[in-house]
Amino acid sequence: MAQKTLPKFGSANASVYKYISGKFYHPSTRYEDLQGLSINKSGECDLIQANTKFIAVPLSGPGGRVGIISAEKPGRLPIHIPSVLCNSEVSNFKFDPFNENILVTVSIDNKIRVWEIPEGGIEEDVAEPKYVFGSSSMDKVHLIEFHPTTKDILLTTSDDLGHPTVRIWDVQAQKEEIILKDQHKDVIFSCAWSPDGTQIATTTKEKKLRVLDARTGDIVAEGPSHNSIRPSRLVWLDKELLASVGFGLGSSREVLLMSTEDLSKPLCRKTIDISPSIMSAYYDPDCHILFVAGRGDRTIHTYHMEENRQLTAVAKIEGTTLQQGFAFLPKKTCHVKDIEIDRFYRLTPNSIEPVGVRVPRARPEFFQDDIFVPTLDLDHPAQEAASWFRGDNKQLERISLQPEDMSPLSTAPPPASQAQSKAKFEMGKKFVSEEQRKKEQMERMFAAAKNIEGDDEVKPKTTNPEDEEVAEDEWDD
Repeated sequence: MAQKTLPKFGSANASVYKYISGKFYHPSTRYEDLQGLSINKSGECDLIQANTKFIAVPLSGPGGRVGIISAEKPGRLPIHIPSVLCNSEVSNFKFDPFNENILVTVSIDNKIRVWEIPEGGIEEDVAEPKYVFGSSSMDKVHLIEFHPTTKDILLTTSDDLGHPTVRIWDVQAQKEEIILKDQHKDVIFSCAWSPDGTQIATTTKEKKLRVLDARTGDIVAEGPSHNSIRPSRLVWLDKELLASVGFGLGSSREVLLMSTEDLSKPLCRKTIDISPSIMSAYYDPDCHILFVAGRGDRTIHTYHMEENRQLTAVAKIEGTTLQQGFAFLPKKTCHVKDIEIDRFYRLTPNSIEPVGVRVPRARPEFFQDDIFVPTLDLDHPAQEAASWFRGDNKQLERISLQPEDMSPLSTAPPPASQAQSKAKFEMGKKFVSEEQRKKEQMERMFAAAKNIEGDDEVKPKTTNPEDEEVAEDEWDD
């Protein structure tokens, strides 16, 4: 008879982040009564950008307006938000990760504008940027990405009359240093720097995903992307893994996990839901969590990237209102003592809400050094632009998030309950050992007694002829 297989409970892939939650901050920390938000931007444009000093959102109206909100002044927003005026409709905009006072915009006039925002923000509209530059052959520029490790390097993508082009600029010199022109056959949907800044990944309308050498333009890897001509978004998870967020057949939204070692098929495919809304994605490389959300959604989907190169869905972050986008802040803004692993702004049609992502832990009084690993220092770029263009690949330093008044969990003593359990266990061991000792002692005593009894047993008498009994008349008188 075959042995019955016992059921197995639990999961071998249970994630420490399985029960993450979104902490929506008190209404007094929100930016309320946002008016005139421009939501007609393409799917390649995120409708909110933010850092520790400022929040930027596109506003409707003539002149290509991007509203600048001081992060230090939550509450009811003015009817007329002070803005930078870009002369024509804005296609995209980004803050410089190494200088929080710098905002870069691109517009349908094919110009790149660099704005320097003073400390405290702006009090009225600003029409004069710090720099304006472009290329005479650049047409329909729509994507911009700052280099992840190097100061003053900016990537742009443009259609260029049917010849999609990637340009890499020296912002200070206002000069295009590298032009990658013949690698793509159709519109570029998404473009992302590798974490070390040596490669560029792209997705296109021709349903292709490519990885290029950022300096030479050589195609390092190429493979199929989503089975749809609708826009998709790319993020690097590490130096080899990519996540692409897009559409499968119909309006089925999905996440593909790809390896640059072999782009012929995904390592993992996760279907999210059915919706026509284009999604944005953000990846936390410290906690290995991917955040995915679309315009008009209430939900932010989260996935944990496991060691076995698979994506595991963890708890969703649910909002009460529809969202138009999100902007994550640097790790240094997280409330570490509350075990807040990420912090972001959630954009709704008429407000901006700060949200924290938190993880429940049993001993919050200790610094959770297993999840708060040393993080990238974004206050100090690894090198200047000229150094990178010469071929250097210096990397960012890492900093600790541990507060001075907290001890790491890894060196903490066991909790009281565990200590008591251990003490009871040791007492039990001692009791068992004592009982065993007594038992063995008794066994030795019984064995010794048995040996003594054996020695006292009457042995058969050996008859000596001389000792045999004689008759009475045989005794001598």
